[in-house]
Amino acid sequence: MTNIEAKRRYFRVFIPAMVIFLGASGVFAALGLDAQGPSPAILAFAILPVGSQIALFVAHLRFIGEVDEYLRSIQIKAVLFALAVILIIATGWGYLEAYASVPRLHILWLNPIYWVSYAVAAMTLSLRATGQAE
Repeated sequence: MTNIEAKRRYFRVFIPAMVIFLGASGVFAALGLDAQGPSPAILAFAILPVGSQIALFVAHLRFIGEVDEYLRSIQIKAVLFALAVILIIATGWGYLEAYASVPRLHILWLNPIYWVSYAVAAMTLSLRATGQAE
């Protein structure tokens, strides 16, 4: 499989999964479902964003396995960078919350922080190596 075919296959899963994730997250935010007690309907609805995240990571894992060694290296480095960013933020902010009385950072922010960190790392690594983003 070529890199272009792998990218197309990845985006065929990524785009619908991200739309479902953002839509479900928007419904939770718009309806204020986070302020209510846990009902069976809310717990069942929470499966949508969780399921879409599982689909995203399975698609990404498959994509990493389908591209050539060069792009695989970039992808793995970008994923590791993004994981390091969220682990550092979660750990550092957790200590600050526990011992310095800083405002709480909602755990839901770790997801967009991961994807932004991943995108920045992937683009930076691609630009540094080739002069163009992959």
